[in-house]
Amino acid sequence: MTFRARPTTKPTTRRRGTHAEDARRNLYFNLGFGLIVLVAILLLVGAGAATWIDEHWAAVATVNGVSITKDQLNDRVKIETFKLSDAESRTRQSVQENHISAAQGQQVLQYIAQQQQQISSVALEDAIDTELILQLGAKRDAAPTDAAITAQVTTDATTVESRHVYQIQVVPEVSTGATTPTDAQVAAAQAKANSLLADLKAGKTWEDVVKESGDPSAAASNGDLLFINKGSTTPDEAFVNAIFALAAPGYTDVIQGNDGTFRIGRLTEIAPAQVDPTYTQRIAAAGISMDAYRRVDSGIVVGNLITAQLTAQVVDAPTEQRQVSVIVLEDNSGQGVLPGAVLVKHILYSPNHDPSGASALKADDPAWAAAKAEAEDAYTKLKAGTATFVSLAPSSDDTGSAATNGFLPYFSQADTSTQLDPAFAAAIYAPGLKPGQLLEPVQSAFGWHVIEFVTAADPTTWATQIAAQASASGADFAKLAQDNSVDPSARDGGSLGWIANYQLPADQEAAISGLSAGQVSAPVSASDGIRIFKVTAVETRLPDATQIATLKSDAFNNWYQGVKADPKQTTIVRLTGSSTGS
Repeated sequence: MTFRARPTTKPTTRRRGTHAEDARRNLYFNLGFGLIVLVAILLLVGAGAATWIDEHWAAVATVNGVSITKDQLNDRVKIETFKLSDAESRTRQSVQENHISAAQGQQVLQYIAQQQQQISSVALEDAIDTELILQLGAKRDAAPTDAAITAQVTTDATTVESRHVYQIQVVPEVSTGATTPTDAQVAAAQAKANSLLADLKAGKTWEDVVKESGDPSAAASNGDLLFINKGSTTPDEAFVNAIFALAAPGYTDVIQGNDGTFRIGRLTEIAPAQVDPTYTQRIAAAGISMDAYRRVDSGIVVGNLITAQLTAQVVDAPTEQRQVSVIVLEDNSGQGVLPGAVLVKHILYSPNHDPSGASALKADDPAWAAAKAEAEDAYTKLKAGTATFVSLAPSSDDTGSAATNGFLPYFSQADTSTQLDPAFAAAIYAPGLKPGQLLEPVQSAFGWHVIEFVTAADPTTWATQIAAQASASGADFAKLAQDNSVDPSARDGGSLGWIANYQLPADQEAAISGLSAGQVSAPVSASDGIRIFKVTAVETRLPDATQIATLKSDAFNNWYQGVKADPKQTTIVRLTGSSTGS
């Protein structure tokens, strides 16, 4: 019998608990996968949140540590865009209704267009100003009330009262070589204006009296100024106030303006103030929140409150004032000068008093001989000392330099962008010229020039030299101003009269505030020249009418710009571009 072995296999036995371990393993796997998904979602949400925060809550600037966010800037852009669009619409309507001339309207529209092109930078600076003014208001107990803010919104929605005005003006005569009229000349102008008003009241027509007045500015349009808005200071604040004091169409009294001109006003039509009832709805339609809009107006309210505080300080009570004179030196608007630059002043006498048409005239035209005779006469007077450059400069046919007492900008042979007339260039670049040297008349393509060489020193060096001369014992500051200053005050020896706090920009006020009578300041650079001040007296006094008008107009801005620029009082960081501590 054969025996075959029975195959045997090793039994496979499952250990206890295997199913439970698999389930646990699956659970851990699923939990891990879910955690990964959750982390990924959180990362995506975090990234989205960070992007949202960066787009909305990220700071674009800080004012004394307080952030201005992108949302706030975007709100400000919308508000400024809305206000500019509203101003554009009102301007076009005023032109259409003939309340302002087309030329005036175009000028306003060009300004609006410029602001619209710079809306982002303008909006950022305006947002900074609002934040800073609100902070300053809190320090000065000048808090805006809801009622005041609502009133300001209503003011924004209001087209102010305007009046259709005509004027006749009588300007006092000024003798040749003089800068101001005599008392007799002022009295004669006033008497003439009174006579014209008497003719109107006696029944003469406005048109006939305009002809009698000899007012060249009124001849073409009968003195029609179109419509003047309430609160305007053009053509003169006292004149405008007299117009708006009239209860009905008629004539004003003779009004002497701050410029010395005597005016008679005629009111023919009154356009009352109008409030736009849809204004707040239009704000909403522009996507602007009313809270954001009211915050902007709260800054305006606080600014008005601070203005009232400042003017009360210097208008309603006597304060320490300084009698001040100034020399303003040409410095090419602070842009620097090229090597070898020279500074000159000139008086131009053109044939027929027309510089642009001079080159078209033949050399033997009598107008050339007349211009030469005028130049030689001026040269003779200047050489003899019977006239001064500052007194003759207003007669120059170069109206640009006439307004700056004959001064031209610095010229340099290295500046290829400026093409001077060859004869004029040869005269001013001649070697060996001395400061104050008067050159014999020079003929150019524009006429005959009487030229005085001023300096070859750069503006900073020149200012230092003039300041040293002004500070020297026995120095004649008035003559230094007449000889060197580009400011209109040079005709009066640089006199600015009495100066109260906040009447001048902060940097200029700082230059004179510590000076005693007889002292001269260090040079102060500004965008329109380098200034040197002299204080001639110090008194505690009330401001006069001219000062009051200036303070009401400029006090807040002069004070505010000083605070804003002072790193001890204000720290502003602009995060969208450059950073600054002022």
